[in-house]
Amino acid sequence: MTKLAVIKKDNTIEDFKSEKIIDAVKKAAFRCDKLIESDRLQRIADEVRSRLDGQSQVTVAELHELVIAVLAFLQYKQVAEAYAEYRYYKTTYAKTFEQLRQDADDVLRLGDRENANYDSSLVSTKGSLIKGYLTKSLYKQFYLSGKEKELIERGDIYIHDLRDMILGCINCCLFDIGHVLKGGFEMSNVQYSEPKTVLSALQVIGDITLVATAQQFGGFTLPELDKVLLPFVMKSLAAARAKYTGLGLDAATVETVASRDVVRELEQGFQSLELKLNTVPCSRGDFAFTTITFGQWNPSEYTEEEKHWLMKVSSIMLQVRRNGHGKDHKPVVFPKLVYLYDQAQVDADPASAALFDEAVKTSAQCMYPDYLSLSSENGSVSEIFRRYGAITSPMGCRAFLSLWQNEKGRAVTTGRCNIGAVSLNLPIILKLAQLRYPDSWKTAFWRLLDERLEFIRAFFKKRYDIIRNQKCSSNPLAFTQGGFYEGTKSPDERVGDLVRYMTASFGITALDETTYLWSGKRLIEEGGDFSASVLRHLKDKLTEFKKEDGYLYAIYGTPAESLCATQAKQYDKFCRAEKIENVFRSSEHYSPEYFTNSFHVNVTEDITPFEKQDREFTDFHLCEGGHIQYVRLDNPENLAAVKAVIQRGMKKGFYQGVNFDSAYCGDCGTHSTNVLFTCPHCGSKNLSVISRVCGYLGYSNVNGMSRMNDGKMAEIRNRKSM
Repeated sequence: MTKLAVIKKDNTIEDFKSEKIIDAVKKAAFRCDKLIESDRLQRIADEVRSRLDGQSQVTVAELHELVIAVLAFLQYKQVAEAYAEYRYYKTTYAKTFEQLRQDADDVLRLGDRENANYDSSLVSTKGSLIKGYLTKSLYKQFYLSGKEKELIERGDIYIHDLRDMILGCINCCLFDIGHVLKGGFEMSNVQYSEPKTVLSALQVIGDITLVATAQQFGGFTLPELDKVLLPFVMKSLAAARAKYTGLGLDAATVETVASRDVVRELEQGFQSLELKLNTVPCSRGDFAFTTITFGQWNPSEYTEEEKHWLMKVSSIMLQVRRNGHGKDHKPVVFPKLVYLYDQAQVDADPASAALFDEAVKTSAQCMYPDYLSLSSENGSVSEIFRRYGAITSPMGCRAFLSLWQNEKGRAVTTGRCNIGAVSLNLPIILKLAQLRYPDSWKTAFWRLLDERLEFIRAFFKKRYDIIRNQKCSSNPLAFTQGGFYEGTKSPDERVGDLVRYMTASFGITALDETTYLWSGKRLIEEGGDFSASVLRHLKDKLTEFKKEDGYLYAIYGTPAESLCATQAKQYDKFCRAEKIENVFRSSEHYSPEYFTNSFHVNVTEDITPFEKQDREFTDFHLCEGGHIQYVRLDNPENLAAVKAVIQRGMKKGFYQGVNFDSAYCGDCGTHSTNVLFTCPHCGSKNLSVISRVCGYLGYSNVNGMSRMNDGKMAEIRNRKSM
């Protein structure tokens, strides 16, 4: 054949390459869920080349048209259509541009309430949100297969953080902040030395958090921060002792004033960290969703002085949270605090017992900390702690890592991450089974569920490959500065086999609503047999997938902040399209505005905290990849009752939270609980109200406005047991 040159769009010229035709056809085939064998792909490329024999050159535009024609000639009609759709993307985007423009206008004029972690009044956040609409549209158009698009449009599955998928970044993580700080590190081409005081350590931690969270989506956890800070506390103490000893003071006075200085450093450091995380959005546009875990240490491994300062670090952090900020002591929501509860430690060590009481006091006022049981007979977190001594802190509000052991058999938790979550809309899947297979719908439900699981599995396998091939420079603090396990690669290296310890989450929501569709009874009436059978089915399938794929798949009780409303709307739209009744519009116990969060009982159930703990016990422990158990308190001022609820949750192996609405009045300056819109002291509407969103806290009311969407606010108004 004659030599053929291809004239590109910029008028540069390159030789014709068959592999480029093959690659483009493979992508088109993927978008319509077709698989073309290698020999057939080569035949397509050869056919294209043969039709150009005798020509010395061809334009890219002409070449595209020829590929489409050859695909149609060889009976690959759907692939030809997918190729053409990509080829004519400008035409396609003309159809969606108006929606993008409308979305942008809405953000500019009205803001956005899909995520309580965003303050959409800020210019930077508006810009991030508008960019997100575009990246989400691009990803759906060019990176999802036809079947994936069909399922997410109807609502069978929901790919979380779709706006970020095109970036190839990771999701939640347990960031190894201690490893990054030790010996110094590089950030944004600037070399940082190891902090010399605990105050500078906390200030640098705040900076690292803002930079690192901007390179991912989801929660960012600083695990066991008290133990991370201890060496810096001792540095500050040594420096203070040296300073005051040089002044000729006696030993007792030196110790008193040196300790006073370190306490002040801790107070200033935690105040600075809280202010930074609540007032300075990261470059993604949202506030860094940061979690700090603390409170566990083995008393036999530390000196009395070190135990004293471990206690002091945590108690000062709790005190700073209770005090709030400014002259009015206004409360904040970040970072999320989680107390690591080890029963043996609390029983044996008076300092630990005192710290636990301090934590309970703080929860009764601020809702945080939540509590993670490490020493129960129940739950994978306790089992990993008992067997390996490793603490699996929560990532963000409720995500948990699966057990992973390195080549030496050590369980590694800190320095690991998640790659994303995809959630099922179980009510739609069940209703689809009833419509398609009316005589055998219960059997069909499990078959359709398995099909959806396979689609999620295929999606995650692509995600693993994408992240595996990312350069480490895409998230330098994690992959080059030691924030992640073995994350000390060079910037130009690929992430590579670091994906072996990353988890992927198969999410579930609306088990209560699905139980109602299955049995005609609410979850609490039915007893939980159906919900447990769904979760056990998922567990069996994921065990099978993990064995075959070698990836760490996990069941995730989806928090469903905005998704609670999105999935309810999708279900209602599905019912309207199929011309069937939406039973949730006529039931006294349900709302068409939202679905119930993950495995939880309906928020309208009028049950006691102990009853709620008992009812959610089984499903909680079946959702090992993501779960939290929380109860609503009518009188959080009763510290004995708060402590009893928490201790009972610890025996059950829970990740336990307590809920109420914490209100601060901007006019009379008083704090109230379980108030949403009107101050009970002065009648003012000028309230800042913090409520449990799902696994974390957010502002349900700021001077009459909310950062939460309408569905979540409807749920909050209906709460009796959450």
